[in-house]
Amino acid sequence: MLLSLDDGSVKASAAIGSDPVAVIASDDGAMAFLADSAPGDVYAIRLPDLTPAWKQHVGGAPFGLLLHGGRLFVSLFSGAAVVELDPNSGAQVASHAVTQGSAVLGVSPDGRVMAAGTRGEVDYLDGTSTPAGHGFGVAVVNGQVWTADYERAELVRANDGHRVGLPLPVFPFWLAEGASGTLLVAAEGGTEDTDPGGVFSFDTNSSFNTLARPRDPDQVAQAGSRVLVAAHGDHEVLVIDGGQTHHWAMGSAPVAIAPDAPLSMLVVAVNAHE
Repeated sequence: MLLSLDDGSVKASAAIGSDPVAVIASDDGAMAFLADSAPGDVYAIRLPDLTPAWKQHVGGAPFGLLLHGGRLFVSLFSGAAVVELDPNSGAQVASHAVTQGSAVLGVSPDGRVMAAGTRGEVDYLDGTSTPAGHGFGVAVVNGQVWTADYERAELVRANDGHRVGLPLPVFPFWLAEGASGTLLVAAEGGTEDTDPGGVFSFDTNSSFNTLARPRDPDQVAQAGSRVLVAAHGDHEVLVIDGGQTHHWAMGSAPVAIAPDAPLSMLVVAVNAHE
């Protein structure tokens, strides 16, 4: 789905893939890239008309997506690899071995591509790694790499292993850089689809602000002054704007979101059976 970032109205929708789990938008806003997990495919999708430009089979349950240095990086959750694709054609140009269970990708403060994973480490594509949380999320805030430890309900700072417990007994899934040097955290409840989770803003000095308690918040992102949440269990995109909340795409099942500032749009991946 393509929503207006102004008011959340639906501008376009299209059926693409069968098990989407992640989506990102290019810097110029002209293209989105979609990870279709179960079939093992990656799509490039033209914006705003939502027509596929190419499809590449990569296998291994693609999860994390990252555009960096003229390449599209894709983590393979069950393939123990991060592959590099040409974003213009989809052709695979390189593959890097990482630990099984690699998930969200990011760029470290020193410019290296890194992959968070469920085995308690962050892997770099140069073959090195550093201890981290056992989880899916990673984000860089104030020059520090933060990861999620899902089962322990903690955030873990990579390199020194500093741990911070969440203010509620919920399980951190997605991390993102927020406004003013904060870390945004989307955390799931004990029973993913039905129990309240949590969306938090963390100032990285152990101070949390609870922004909302949606069910199954799969992804959180900052867009201008607003925090956007793919609230899968509540079947909506939740928009937190200061003291106000708005409810977009109600009745859908969003799992991933990508703000597209050049088009003033929000790309939403919907997956009812995720």
